[in-house]
Amino acid sequence: MPQWSHALSVRNARLDEQHIVLIEMSKELIALVKRAPPTDAPIREALREFADYARRHDELEEGLLAANGCPTLDEHRAIHRLAEAELERWVRAAASESIDRKALVNCFEVWMAHHLTETDMPVKAYMHD
Repeated sequence: MPQWSHALSVRNARLDEQHIVLIEMSKELIALVKRAPPTDAPIREALREFADYARRHDELEEGLLAANGCPTLDEHRAIHRLAEAELERWVRAAASESIDRKALVNCFEVWMAHHLTETDMPVKAYMHD
């Protein structure tokens, strides 16, 4: 899980703040999973909250990219839709009490770093207000 630093900034205060929140939500979710609650209900709720926040973040990001003429907007959108679908699969798995908690932790540890460094940093020039 990345630690927030100026090196991860996309130079947009709103997006940077949302990235910080997403990192913290990821850390909280991982900590919850590692505490091993007896049911997946609290994990499902944390996943749902994360998915909702991430969706709003993606909408803002895509809106800025579109407004600023990002040439790879369609690719960026496709990456967001894949991530959203993955989150929904985790929510459904938690609802059916069949979640692979180790895989969930691994997914979140990798996802946040990838989102910041591989997806957002290459297009940060198109993320200004």
